[in-house]
Amino acid sequence: MHAKRRNSPQLAVALPLLCASLALSVAAMAATVPTSPSFAVNASIVTGCIVSGNSSQVTGVPFGSVNFGTHSAVSTGAVSAMASNDLGMQAKLVCTAGTAAQVSVNGGLNLQGAQRRLSNGAGQFIPYTLSLVTGTVTALTPNVPVGITMGTTATALPIRGNLVLPGSSAMAGTYVDTVQVTVTW
Repeated sequence: MHAKRRNSPQLAVALPLLCASLALSVAAMAATVPTSPSFAVNASIVTGCIVSGNSSQVTGVPFGSVNFGTHSAVSTGAVSAMASNDLGMQAKLVCTAGTAAQVSVNGGLNLQGAQRRLSNGAGQFIPYTLSLVTGTVTALTPNVPVGITMGTTATALPIRGNLVLPGSSAMAGTYVDTVQVTVTW
């Protein structure tokens, strides 16, 4: 069986009107669409820092070491030393311009009260202090953050250690301590 197709007179009139209306709409849209459209491009730069160490380092970030040197067992007097890269791995800090960072150093492995101490591992201790040297000298009290403004040039943290040699009251030997540095921004 074949079905007969009947064209509806309403459809026959409506279809040409719809096509004409659509053609006018497309023409109107084409006339109003700009030929050189634009869009916004932006970026936000926030303050921040990056700590860079030795490229071969796999754990921790070494900020250097404070080496007070070798002294006679009967030596007395004050000794100062800056943190340096004795091992060739002193980390450096670089920040976006004007970034205010905070540096804190814990009490080390031999803390007594608020006093950091070097130890010879046999119960003998030599007290020492640490300071941040940035034009002014600021004591680094254990676990108390100190403000520092870093620049856009990679810079080692300017930490200085001070101790007073105890003379003959200390046993001969090597005295050591390890402190942890925290930098926040």
